[in-house]
Amino acid sequence: MERAYFDEVVNRRGTNCAKYDEMDEKYGKDVLHCGVADMDFRVPAPIREACRKVTDHGIFGYTNLPSCYPAVVREWIQREYGCLVKDEWILFSPRINIGLNMAVETFTKPGDKIIVHTPAYPALTDAVKKHDRTMIESPLEWNGTRWNMNLSALESEMDSSVKMMILCNPHNPTGRVWEAAELRAVESFCLRHDLLLLSDEIHADIVRQGRKFCSILSLSEQMRKKMIVYQSVTKTFNIPGIMFSNMIIPDDSMRQAMKKTVDREGFHNPNIFAAAVIEPAYRECEQWKRELNHRLDENMRYLTGYLKENMPLFELTEPEGTFLAWIDYRKTGLTEEQILQLFLEKAKVSVYGGSHFGEAGRGYIRLNAAVPKCVLEEILNRIEKAYFLVSNEEKHVR
Repeated sequence: MERAYFDEVVNRRGTNCAKYDEMDEKYGKDVLHCGVADMDFRVPAPIREACRKVTDHGIFGYTNLPSCYPAVVREWIQREYGCLVKDEWILFSPRINIGLNMAVETFTKPGDKIIVHTPAYPALTDAVKKHDRTMIESPLEWNGTRWNMNLSALESEMDSSVKMMILCNPHNPTGRVWEAAELRAVESFCLRHDLLLLSDEIHADIVRQGRKFCSILSLSEQMRKKMIVYQSVTKTFNIPGIMFSNMIIPDDSMRQAMKKTVDREGFHNPNIFAAAVIEPAYRECEQWKRELNHRLDENMRYLTGYLKENMPLFELTEPEGTFLAWIDYRKTGLTEEQILQLFLEKAKVSVYGGSHFGEAGRGYIRLNAAVPKCVLEEILNRIEKAYFLVSNEEKHVR
């Protein structure tokens, strides 16, 4: 596939777009928005063609999942992650966020405690707080080169009221891709304390060159009786607006309990476009995914190198996965409110402040780098102008 596919600048304004139209209302139309986590790349042709066939047909009635649904998901998981699953383990959920909330509702009760590694994507913490469960924060620790979990620090907080751990892999917002040994440590911890393990693996297909994604589906048979994996290619192929995701539940009793919750919540039919794109997404777009990761490798290397050379007070270690850069600005001496105001007023760039992901994220910003190279260059040129105002070093303002 031509690499130029990822160089096209597509105007997304005026399309009810959360990343641009919603942010324009908040910050202004002259701002480049780098917060919301979807990509600015046009989706693969087979997916667009499948949607075109739906619109050409002209009837948008109640829709069922295609008969191939479990098979294509199973094949993808085996091919991409090397994990064997059975068709009957696979349940449909419109969004991973919905699936997480249903699991919290189904397998815990108000007052139960749930572990979340922080900083964390807000939907993970919301699934705890909005159901009146108690969150145990497990702050990730920076060792100078990468972020790590500290499971031993949790031991003193463990009692019979702790029922669940929510994992994010690859981790949003830090970009860590958890390795097999780390997942085995999680397994040991969860089995020792009889915890249910939920794993949000929506960024599983987006990893940097040289990194390998490892799913908790690779863990032991014993752990499989206490796990739910949330998987989707909506991030992979930039189709989160076509809502579909998968809940992989190996244990039959847990799966039947979740089916009852799905039925109670009324999630009987998928979106008509979700039903249409499932097969082409899983079976016809793998080359697009490879090209995407090549481009994201380039963008992240460029972003990391540019900051190091031109804006050293902004520190970034290239993330191992996702298309999100987790940038440390603490050396500037500015507060989060000051750095966000500076970006908006002087650079005309909007990002997410780290506190959006909880207090453990304060001191960082999250920047979405899944844009054409020329757009990333413009973002960095704008930020450098703002950086000049906080740097003690003389900078060339572009």
